[in-house]
Parts: sequence; C-alpha cells; structure tokens
Amino acid sequence: MKDSHAILLVEDNPADIQITRRALRDGALPIHLIVVRDGQEAVEYLLRHGQYAHSTDWRRPDLILLDLNLPRVNGREVLQRVRSAPSLSMVPVVVLSTSNRMEDVHESYALGANTYFQKPQDFNRFVALLQVIQRYWLDTAILPPQK
Repeated sequence: MKDSHAILLVEDNPADIQITRRALRDGALPIHLIVVRDGQEAVEYLLRHGQYAHSTDWRRPDLILLDLNLPRVNGREVLQRVRSAPSLSMVPVVVLSTSNRMEDVHESYALGANTYFQKPQDFNRFVALLQVIQRYWLDTAILPPQK
C-alpha cells in the first residue's frame, strides 16, 4: 500500500493553491500534492510530455482537482484529454470553479467530471469543502486499481 495519496491540483490562483495546501495538510490522510499552474502544464504532466517525460518522481494522481478557467489550455480541454487517455480515464476529476453557470456545470459533467463544486468565497468553507473531497474520494469511495 502507498504511504500517501497523490493529488494533482490544476490551479492558477496562488491564494487557492495555498488554501488547498493548508486544507490537505490539516486533513487526516497523508497527501502528496502536485501543483501545476495552467492547463498546458497539466496535460504535459498527465501525459508525461515535455519536462515530465523522463521525470523520476512522476506519480499518477489518485485524484485531480481541476479549475476550469486556466491560462493556455482551459480546464474543459484538460478534462477532455484526461478522459481520452486510457491510463487516466478512471482517475476521479473534481472540478473546483468560481463559476456557477449551468452551462459550465453541464459541460463539465458531459466531458466526464465526477463532481463539480463552486469554490466558496469564505476561507473556512473552502477548507471544509476540500477536506470533505479528500475524505470522500481517498478514504470512503472504492476506486478502481491503478494500471
């Protein structure tokens, strides 16, 4: 069994990155947090291209936390690429977005998101949400084994 779960955070907002780090650090499970700051870097990490092609510390994430509004490649395209890659298609993807537009929600689920949350503006609620996500996806849900 692994000594920690790997979470890939795809987020360009430094404040949200810090909140996520804190929430996961204070959670009950050991987490290896991988942070990429735009959609292009996320695709390169997930598909092991570019700077990640020969990385010795690369880990397939157990969970992806994905913002939609990202520079270079948006979150929708990242989600589409994740779901089209056989080695990643079963990795849970949780969309965390400031948007509450029904079009964004519908499109995210249509592209294969497992869950969609609007990011709370309140710090404590955001931390609580991240801890619920962590407990549910990494401690409660039964996920398929990694291939």
